[in-house]
Amino acid sequence: MRRREWVALAAILALAAGLRMLWPGVTEFKQDEAHLYALALDLAELKAFPLRGISSSVGVPNAPLSVYLFALPLFVWPSPLAATLFTGLLNTASVGLGYALARRYWGPRAALASAVLYAAAPWAVLYSRKIWAQNLLPLFVVAYAGAALLAFVEGRQRWLLVHLLLLALIIQIHLSGLALAPVTLTLLFVFRRQVSGRWLAYGLGAAALALLPLGVYALTRVGELRGALEPALAWLRRPAAISADALELARMVMLGTQVRGLAGPRAFRAFEATFPNLDVVGWAGGLLIAAGAVLAARRALGGGPRRPNARAGVLVLLWLALPILFFVRHSTPVYSHYFILLFPAPYLLAGLALDAPLARWRVLWLLPVGLAAAQAALVIALLRFIGTQATPGAFGTPLKMLLETAAAARALGAPEVIVAAEGSEPGVDLAPAVFDALLRDTPHRFVDARTTAVIPAAGAAVVIWPAANRAAWPLANLYQGWGGGHWDRVVALRAGEGQAWVTAGASERPRAPTPRLASALLANGVEVLGTGAIAGGWQLWWQAPGPLPGEAYHLFVHLIAADGQRLGQVDAPTYPAEDWRPGDLVVSHFALPAGGAAVRVGMYAYPSLAPVPVLDAAGDPAGEWLEFER
Repeated sequence: MRRREWVALAAILALAAGLRMLWPGVTEFKQDEAHLYALALDLAELKAFPLRGISSSVGVPNAPLSVYLFALPLFVWPSPLAATLFTGLLNTASVGLGYALARRYWGPRAALASAVLYAAAPWAVLYSRKIWAQNLLPLFVVAYAGAALLAFVEGRQRWLLVHLLLLALIIQIHLSGLALAPVTLTLLFVFRRQVSGRWLAYGLGAAALALLPLGVYALTRVGELRGALEPALAWLRRPAAISADALELARMVMLGTQVRGLAGPRAFRAFEATFPNLDVVGWAGGLLIAAGAVLAARRALGGGPRRPNARAGVLVLLWLALPILFFVRHSTPVYSHYFILLFPAPYLLAGLALDAPLARWRVLWLLPVGLAAAQAALVIALLRFIGTQATPGAFGTPLKMLLETAAAARALGAPEVIVAAEGSEPGVDLAPAVFDALLRDTPHRFVDARTTAVIPAAGAAVVIWPAANRAAWPLANLYQGWGGGHWDRVVALRAGEGQAWVTAGASERPRAPTPRLASALLANGVEVLGTGAIAGGWQLWWQAPGPLPGEAYHLFVHLIAADGQRLGQVDAPTYPAEDWRPGDLVVSHFALPAGGAAVRVGMYAYPSLAPVPVLDAAGDPAGEWLEFER
């Protein structure tokens, strides 16, 4: 390599690294990211050795390889930022490895042109910037293709072992990797006369060993695996459909079009008002990809199929085409991230198409460089937009704001943190999943701010998330009063998203507006303290007895007319019973209409629906509800 080529490559890698690794806080951190990060951190802290990863989009449990990979940076820096940067680093390395592959077979011009196009490809960049198993694929896929070229094109049979091992690893990283299996099978058939049976057996053995952790999980968790597979089996039982979804999504991913969709159905027009639509640039790149595909096919069919550069073109064509065809017929939905495994095949073909013209007219370097510059500007503008503007239904609240909120809660030094948000189950609800991962080193609990407030006897820091809905959550005012009438910290979120409010108990716990004159004890140890009424709602104040493992508990409220007729009913869950603590003051809110002479309230176990009796003074069951005058 000449000095000029080294400088050009360094500039390209700097561009790739900058787009993939700068502003790591502007990344999503939703349920999948939080669950994967938590599993990887468990491994990094030597708390557990997972045998499976998180569930896939169709319900099938993923292999644990992505967990093992994301644990590597967490050994050094236990932060989601470390895992995010690690993803960007691996994808930057895939740009360099793609350059090396193109240079080996087509020379430096094709290599540099393909590398600069790949470095700034919008979806390649966006799929490099968060903790997502499939975002780890490109480096392994390029290595898989390189091993195939060495094994099949150059006849270096030992690389067949590496090729098959990498295929097994790719499938374990994400199940979309199964779409590369037809590529390997086609190569094995076409080159069957020169395939070494010994190295084929070694490769299959290495692939089988790579599957060992998942195999142990399957053998030791049969019941759990059967339950996890049921949703996927339900999808597979549906009649298969043939559609153009795969073609459309692959085209979008390769050309870098429609990235404005990341702003969501309500905000993308606001983004378009700040930056021009550059889909035409993507289509220009698509013409280069098509020209490269035609050139590769002509070389293969034009009498030179035995030349390494011609065979390399055929392999890249297979790499590009067969995974798309794999998803044309499908029983499960097809998603755009299934085509991450195409990177950087399209740009290798574009570089091939540019090789001869660039040798003749140096001014044509403006074409790939100009395309890359325009797409890099698009990506930067999009990151700035989604990092500062709310994007409902699309890109989630950036990680940096989530981390700031968690740090603000920890800084108050309270015995625990109560996160009041929509939902209370980390396994299914967004905010609980996120803060369960970010507050894992701090005692914490979750309550659904729409229906429940919990004020522990020992004090706590409280996070109201997000405060865009705080006006609709009257219970939030209860926490503000407990915090001395003010908030200790307000974390600004994106424009249109509100704020996160953080406080710690600084005064005596509030009392029920209408205390119950006589103690009302339920059979599960819950003590009803009184009631309260606000505009558009009614509140039950009660005290928890302590953790109750097993079933959950729900409350029912009946609005009763003067003649005893039921005018309305509301049922609502409490917060998770295993999280109850002795002395917890709990306020449950119900949206009841005005009117009615009385309110009847009771509790039942869920999902059994067994009623929780009300006890009399002697401790004997005395009914299934309490009645309060309205």
